Amino acid sequence: AKFGGTVDGPLFPSNAIELLVASIGTDVVAGAGPYVHTISQANLLPSLTVEKNLGGYQSLQFAGSRVNKLTVKAPVGNEPVNISADIMAQSAAILTSPTAVSVTNEIPFVFAESSVTLFTHARADIANLQLNIENGVKETYTYSGQHGPSFLTPVTLHVTGSFDVVWSSLNDATYGDFNSMENGTLGALAVSFAHPGGGGYSVALTLPQVALAKYGNAVKLEDVIMSTLTFEATKSFSSGYSIQAVVTNGISAAY
Repeated sequence: AKFGGTVDGPLFPSNAIELLVASIGTDVVAGAGPYVHTISQANLLPSLTVEKNLGGYQSLQFAGSRVNKLTVKAPVGNEPVNISADIMAQSAAILTSPTAVSVTNEIPFVFAESSVTLFTHARADIANLQLNIENGVKETYTYSGQHGPSFLTPVTLHVTGSFDVVWSSLNDATYGDFNSMENGTLGALAVSFAHPGGGGYSVALTLPQVALAKYGNAVKLEDVIMSTLTFEATKSFSSGYSIQAVVTNGISAAY
């Protein structure tokens, strides 16, 4: 039996990136806040318990869950920044007394609060960024007396993504993304979501070493020429990671 599912929701500063890659790095939780939580890449992946409440009558509880893939989408327009998490679990149990549903009383991030830096250049011409983090979780079944897998092991880390950009040049030093792709340029990609005047709450994602993988232009009559680019991240040996997140919020307890 395979247990798991997908969790979707808006991106909030308090709870969204806790599912990110692996273990927590350094938490700065002293003082009156806001508090800084650094989520760093590691070989061990936290185990979660996920409960699906069915109308407050019964629940399905998925124990021993791990996030296999996390996708962050930042569309432009009248939509919030959102995340989707594909989860794999070891077992499922029926609960006749579901856990009460709690709702996050926060404002999600929106596209106007997003910023992107690519290859050291701040890029205000980028839109519709998507970031995919795949942990390569593998199921291992043994004679354990249960139908679910005995082990859920993260064996790889694959970080990819894409974004749209308003086209202006093929070879400009800042905006010549085709030239960067053709030359195999390696550089950092930094994405930040921050509430202006919102107490300093933010989510910042850093990929120290990415390469542009694909490049395509959409040329339409009576429309702006747009380019769609995909990228892949590799591990930077100087930083020691492929991706890192820093969450600043009002949660004083360490993650």
